[in-house]
Amino acid sequence: MTEWQEFRGGVNVVRRHGNVVHRPASPATPAIHRLLQHLHDQGFHGAPEPRGFDPDGNEVLTFLDGEVHNALTSELRTPELLASAATLLRRFHDATVTFRPHPDDLWLFPVRQPTEVMCHGDAAQYNCVVKDGAAVGFIDFDTAHPGPRVWDIAYAVYRFAPLQGPDNPESFGTPQEQGRRVAAFCRAYGPGVGAEVVDAVPDRLQALVDFMRDQAAQGNEAFRQHISEGHTDLYEADIRHVRAHRDTLRAAFEL
Repeated sequence: MTEWQEFRGGVNVVRRHGNVVHRPASPATPAIHRLLQHLHDQGFHGAPEPRGFDPDGNEVLTFLDGEVHNALTSELRTPELLASAATLLRRFHDATVTFRPHPDDLWLFPVRQPTEVMCHGDAAQYNCVVKDGAAVGFIDFDTAHPGPRVWDIAYAVYRFAPLQGPDNPESFGTPQEQGRRVAAFCRAYGPGVGAEVVDAVPDRLQALVDFMRDQAAQGNEAFRQHISEGHTDLYEADIRHVRAHRDTLRAAFEL
């Protein structure tokens, strides 16, 4: 008999049974399942495939084989992982161009204009499946929402470059090195994105801080705990870091 495995993320508890995972559903789940099925119909298989709901109301999704890391450890700070994460995000975005949200769809994050693609909303190493040193899939689409490409890329480079200040325990590299990794990510992503992504990062992080505080004010215990643990303080410090080194970070795109 196949045993259950339990994984605890930042908000949800996920249980795996064989080749499927069971996750708590949300009001956005029906729209997200349509999105995930659309991705597979378009030939993008770097995302789970929806399998409906279990008797307890949890969503059921296929399991993506590989490793997921909470932090960018030294062995993951490679040009190969950086480039593969960027190309994976590009393929995901391109596959969503023909997705048509319904007017009554519920998304956890607000819709952002211009609605060029579907944003993952949390494209980070802790939601990235890695095999043989390359990014092969994204998981946890709870924060998916319509928006511009740069909005999603901004958070991805914040996590993968990373664009974090020295007080952040996950930070590494000088501003010059971080800028070079941001530029490398954008080059691997392909046409349509450049140095403007640096300017989008502070706005993207501030939107996340505002969202977390709003959720906490509404009684969401997970976000209350995150705030008490200092997550929003780190984001605000990283906002200051990106703004302070804006010119250095943008200059990497000219090399």
